[in-house]
Amino acid sequence: MSRNLSAYQEISIQKDISIMNYEDILDSISSSVAQEDIQEYINQNIYNINFSSDKVSFEIDLESLSKDLFAQNIKFNLILLECSLRKNFFSLNSNISDCPQFNQKIFNKKKYLYLTYKNLSFRIGEDNTQKDLREVWYNFLSLNNDNYKTNITPDKYLKTKNYLGYSPKINSYNNRNLEIEIESLYNEKQFHFLINFF
Repeated sequence: MSRNLSAYQEISIQKDISIMNYEDILDSISSSVAQEDIQEYINQNIYNINFSSDKVSFEIDLESLSKDLFAQNIKFNLILLECSLRKNFFSLNSNISDCPQFNQKIFNKKKYLYLTYKNLSFRIGEDNTQKDLREVWYNFLSLNNDNYKTNITPDKYLKTKNYLGYSPKINSYNNRNLEIEIESLYNEKQFHFLINFF
């Protein structure tokens, strides 16, 4: 089977007692990106799984997996998969290096839930202690099939490729910007939020 290598993202995570075999990997990915069990779709899009004494690594076709899940009307969030697979990511103040974290802040006696990354914060909404942070993550961005042209700086191209799961076509380079064509589940505003926030 031939495959488009640019569509695959390499993921490497710390091995622990919850990830000891192939089924554990499928379960861990499934529970970190969707409320529904999506193991069968992950199984069709995961390759080159390697276990070492302290790490598990694999390649995953994010573009194909996204299309499969979207076609089934499943809510999911595949952005920053390497982060969402980490232990404690779905906890307040997780403090995982190079990953966003959920924080709670109080303003005018109301609690709000924020997603913070480096020096940036994004207010998700009022904090509801009943709401599971996994559910917040699964529903973080609304998904639609969108096609558009947009401009990015060249240094954002690799990040763009990682979010989309493929290398978008470059139409031109003008005034230090690339004009690219995107077919994505994120609209243009969401796309720019992703590449500028994370």
